[in-house]
Amino acid sequence: MMKTKVVIRAFLFLLALGAVGVLLGAGSKPFAPNVDMKSGDLRVPEGYTSWPVLGTWSHANTEGEPGAKEYHVVYTQPETLAYYQEHEKFPDGAVLVKELLGTKTMEMTTGPTVSHATDLKGWFVLVRDTEGRFQDSKLWGDGWAWSLFMADNPAKTVSTDYKKDCMGCHLPARDMAPAHAADADKWIYTFGYPVFQK
Repeated sequence: MMKTKVVIRAFLFLLALGAVGVLLGAGSKPFAPNVDMKSGDLRVPEGYTSWPVLGTWSHANTEGEPGAKEYHVVYTQPETLAYYQEHEKFPDGAVLVKELLGTKTMEMTTGPTVSHATDLKGWFVLVRDTEGRFQDSKLWGDGWAWSLFMADNPAKTVSTDYKKDCMGCHLPARDMAPAHAADADKWIYTFGYPVFQK
């Protein structure tokens, strides 16, 4: 009888601990895998190359020989892709990683001017923020966190102010966005991502 009471008490104690853990958010999914929730600092998320590729951009040389100057390969989490395909908008915590790759152009049997990717130059990283977190940070605003990282340091951004460092390149995306797109989603060049198209 005594052993039974001890076992029951131990079971109830463990059950209570589990309930407290749930209430405190133990085991809950973080907002985004690459955000320090105390400071708002971003980093390049580990393992992003296993995520789905949304699309690839080729930046052409504007001087010198023809060919690509740089390739930009864009990744996002599988759950972000699934959410966007169903709702046509980005969920809170969606991460977009644009990998910046150098190129080499040469003649090949497949064509007279062929460019291929070479070295990693860095990353642009965006995190969707529907709640207006980190309002004191100059890297958070307009529905996103914005940062550029160089290849030698994926944990430290070189961006200082998203309005100066990032928005200029995203203005055309806003102007080209579908009318039904949410305001924050208009900053993203979604037309370049075939997996988003129905």
